[in-house]
Amino acid sequence: MIRQKIVAARDLIKCNPLTPELATELFTSNGMGVFRFSAALIEWSESDLNDVKQLCVQAYKNAWHLPQSTASALFIFPKTHAGKESTLPMMVLTQELLLHAERCMRHEDVSQKVLLAGLNRTLYKFLCDSCAELIEEMELWKWDDAPGDFWSRLAKALQQSNISVTWAEHLDSMHANGKMSWAAATRSIRECKMRIERIRGSRLDTDSEVWGLDQPTWEQMWAGKAAMQKSIPALRQAGYESVSDLPRIQKSYREEALVVTPPGMRIYTTSNSEQRVQVLIPVVNGLSQTQRQIMQQYFELMGWQGLKLPSAKRRQ
Repeated sequence: MIRQKIVAARDLIKCNPLTPELATELFTSNGMGVFRFSAALIEWSESDLNDVKQLCVQAYKNAWHLPQSTASALFIFPKTHAGKESTLPMMVLTQELLLHAERCMRHEDVSQKVLLAGLNRTLYKFLCDSCAELIEEMELWKWDDAPGDFWSRLAKALQQSNISVTWAEHLDSMHANGKMSWAAATRSIRECKMRIERIRGSRLDTDSEVWGLDQPTWEQMWAGKAAMQKSIPALRQAGYESVSDLPRIQKSYREEALVVTPPGMRIYTTSNSEQRVQVLIPVVNGLSQTQRQIMQQYFELMGWQGLKLPSAKRRQ
């Protein structure tokens, strides 16, 4: 029904006698107004959003009496890049999600408690400790994988739009604990895997000359991501809520390095890959020996020096 009304609003301004500015305002009021009303209520898929975006661009071309073959970039690009910065679905969706969050957070009432409880569930689900971290985490998730709840949709929309909000920083300051979350610890290697997948790489592509990673490292990168889903719940159940809670050993720079991270896994290009902090995966109920070994090997790929993990002495 929403799509039909947007199509009707698009066709309404076709061959219209109005000026381009007035025709654009008419469509924004009618067509985008319908979308705005339900934007925060419906879990729009990426294909649906792209479909609505295409209808909007067609409407703006009608408003300016341009053929449909005209480049769409003119209406999509911001004004700083010589575009018209037209109102598009993702912009409206982000605005409505933000307005809903701000309305609920305005007063200390039931609405705020419900919203904050939803935030805690989302942070727990995505292994994050803060709103800012959740927004950063959304870079590794596709839109269709994120809209499981309100906060993941909002975080993904903010990440795609490159928008920061002040109240999120306020929330983070209230819940800050100084610990390293599971998401932050594993983000660098998961980002490496994501970039490989985006250029059509897969687990079967094991050519070390192409990727610069040997066979064991390649297999650990893929197996470790799958092992996280089974291992972290068991570790949390045992009281290890974050990576900072895990046991670890440390050596000084005068001693031999505990682990040497593969060059392709370095967080900083200036790093020598020598890790003098080794995080250990403990034996806990619900975590098989096989899964524990896979997780341990997966953690050997992490650049703890670049992540600035606190030393064991500081943790104590």
